Amino acid sequence: MIEYSIFNPAQGVGSCAGNALDQLLVTESPEKTYSQMMRYRLAGNAAGDCRDVYFIATENGECVSRLWHGWGRHADSIGNFGNFRTAESYKKRGIGRRLLSMWFEDLLQTPEKPLGLFCTSSELYLIDVYGKFGFRPALPEGPDGTPLYCPLGDSPATFREFCEQYYAPVGGTLRFIPGSVGYRHEIDCLLKFSLLLERGETLGLPSQVNCEAALLHPGNGKLEYLALENDHIVGWSFTPENGEREVQLHPAFREMYCDLY
Repeated sequence: MIEYSIFNPAQGVGSCAGNALDQLLVTESPEKTYSQMMRYRLAGNAAGDCRDVYFIATENGECVSRLWHGWGRHADSIGNFGNFRTAESYKKRGIGRRLLSMWFEDLLQTPEKPLGLFCTSSELYLIDVYGKFGFRPALPEGPDGTPLYCPLGDSPATFREFCEQYYAPVGGTLRFIPGSVGYRHEIDCLLKFSLLLERGETLGLPSQVNCEAALLHPGNGKLEYLALENDHIVGWSFTPENGEREVQLHPAFREMYCDLY
């Protein structure tokens, strides 16, 4: 019999469903930083900075389907949604649809929501499914219709309008703040997709292809984010051990802060 669970790492890390998902991630893609970060957050290591919720279906102690969303515990946060997987032999049984319903109910009942949720999907049928919950293509002509953006609250309907609002200059100077998981999605979702939208650029620094690796392996160097006066994150930087600081900013701020390069 399929059992359904909602697991919030901030409420404890001993969940049977959480352990089942962790064991699946260990064997599924252990070399990928995304999978490593999912396990890191699942274990509650980021519970102070992030709100993470996992929606899990198990049978006989094994995870057969899962879904997740998470965002930082700060104002104007950016949310990530995804890691939606169902084992091949369990597909077309309504398991994934039930997890989606559980997720959407949790989202509606959450008082402090992010400005928007972001995800990617190369599966065309999932793009249609996610569309029923408010997701829409973020880019005019993205690959296979991805990435996707779901506005929440009073956020603009289109991703371009969202970026114009989020990245609007507010005066003052940029400041460096320590890198943390809580602001991760401001980089690997919002900045990543906005770079594609504005200039077709790829997120990445010479020594770091993504901020996940820097967060998971802090001994390799110093990760920092660049923040406006309103705490909106407009870029990131990495300083390798015995190396020089590398910076990537949103295009709207590059000329104004060219001295950072």
